[in-house]
Amino acid sequence: MDKNNPENSLSPRQQEALDFIRTYAGQTGYPPTLKEIAGHMGIRGLHAVRKHLDALIAKGHLTREKGARTLFAGRVFPDAVPVPVLGQVAAGGLHESPEDHTKTWFVDPEWLPEGPSFFLRVRGDSMKGAAILDGDYVLVRSRPDARPGEIVVAMIDGESTVKRLSRKDDQLVLSPENPAYPDIPVPANKDFRIAGVVVGVVRLPGR
Repeated sequence: MDKNNPENSLSPRQQEALDFIRTYAGQTGYPPTLKEIAGHMGIRGLHAVRKHLDALIAKGHLTREKGARTLFAGRVFPDAVPVPVLGQVAAGGLHESPEDHTKTWFVDPEWLPEGPSFFLRVRGDSMKGAAILDGDYVLVRSRPDARPGEIVVAMIDGESTVKRLSRKDDQLVLSPENPAYPDIPVPANKDFRIAGVVVGVVRLPGR
């Protein structure tokens, strides 16, 4: 036995919890919820799970922030990159701008594009033809420009939406991927900007 290995101080149940969190995060890029950990370990109440996690945090194996999925096994990805989740974006009509930073996910850097990135939770079904569903999280590369054909997070007069940037009859439009929704012309006389380009989609388990 390697006495210098900090994991030798873990109880079997603590080790089981840590191994599950590592495996889950390694497969999905984000950690399990307390309920998912309890289900894996065959524990009915969440209090016992919290005790195991508190012990893992005290021993330096986990860090935790506020939020349902901010528990993170820091040794899963030694070079893990923190990516903020900036609230919600409409996939319907226009909506208010994305909310302030609500939580952080730690992501394998191989998943990320170059440059600053962030996640947004999608509300609405206007992009379902592009496999972006209500409740999904889109990974957005922060960029002030985009090419026609790219899916973007766009802002018009402070309201945000996720749509495909298109050009029709020499007019830039924000096009849905659902025939139930109309195109949104990009007006020349309003404050329009592109917040970023969608480069990935995350769908949480159970959806």
